[in-house]
Parts: sequence; structure tokens; C-alpha cells
Amino acid sequence: MECEGETAVQQLFHGAGVFVTGGTGFLGNALLEKLLRSCPGVRTIFILVRPKKGKTQEERFSGLFEAPVFESMKKACPNYMTKVRAVAGDCGLPGLGLGEADRELLCQEVRVVFHIAATVRFDEKLKTAVHINVRSTKHLLELARHMPHLKSFIHVSSAFAQCPIKHIEEKFYPVPLQCQEVLQLVDLLDEDVLSIMTPM
Repeated sequence: MECEGETAVQQLFHGAGVFVTGGTGFLGNALLEKLLRSCPGVRTIFILVRPKKGKTQEERFSGLFEAPVFESMKKACPNYMTKVRAVAGDCGLPGLGLGEADRELLCQEVRVVFHIAATVRFDEKLKTAVHINVRSTKHLLELARHMPHLKSFIHVSSAFAQCPIKHIEEKFYPVPLQCQEVLQLVDLLDEDVLSIMTPM
């Protein structure tokens, strides 16, 4: 149900479930705060959270709201956290590491997906980088096909520079391998072989 006086963006999010990957990172924090502050009609924001650096999923989720960006929200709307819910998962795992109950919940509730999660380390192991940056996107798109109420899927991509080319133009360059071929390679070959094939 749309409310009078709302902008088109606020109307999109009014009563909507939103799924965010990468919500615990810098960009994810900014997005989460903006949604909560500017779209008060949003119903639930589901954040994909994994254990990391000795912290459990629950610890990382509760620590999320300690970021300075949420200070104004604490004063303006003390109950803002009730609209945010953690979903256990990991973009480095097949199927985003989601449990069956959570998959079903997301399919029924989500109207907007923000896929922000990525590894941006330049020295990341190739298997890890492909699983997080490529396979997780593929699996999330497959999940999105089962969301009957989906209105929008936003993917914030990691950037790739054509380093061997001296002058880079603003155009699409041909790729040596298709997505499925890359996924097959990293699944078939061990990390030692991959590091020889793709030296830093």
C-alpha cells in the first residue's frame, strides 16, 4: 500500500522486505543507514552475516550498529534495529551458505536485493575471489528467480582494470573465458596450479 507524500523510492520500499549482502562493510553500513532513515516504511531488512575474525555471526550483527553512521538514528528512532534481521550465510560458500528455512523466508519476503558483498583484496587467492565475486552472484541470481515479489536486483560489482592494455577506453572488452568456464576451472584445479596460471 502506497502512502501519500512518499517519493517514488520510498513507495518502492514501503512494506518491502530487502535483502543485503555485504551489509557489514563500509558501503553496506551507509546503505543500511540510508534505508532506515529515508525509507521509514521499509518492513524488514535482511542482512547476510558470516562469522569472521573470531567473532560469531551474532556478535558481528550486534556490533554492526556501533558504527558512527548510526549515531543519529539512535536519537531520532531508537527502535530502528527492530527492522533489521541477520541471516546466517557466507558468500564464499555454495548457495550463499543459506539454510533451507532462510532461503524460503527470503523468497517469500524480499522485494529488493542489494548484492554488495565482494572481496577487493588484490592478493586474494583466485579460488576465494572467484567464489565470492562470481559464484555468489550466480547463486544469488538463481535465488532471486524464486522471489515472486521481486521488484529490483542491484549488484555493486568489484572493478576489473585491463592492466595489459596501455590505454583503457570506456567500452566492453572481450573476455577470454565465460563465467561457467571460470567456475569449472577453479573447481577442478588446486590453488598451486591456479597461482602458476595467474601470476601476480
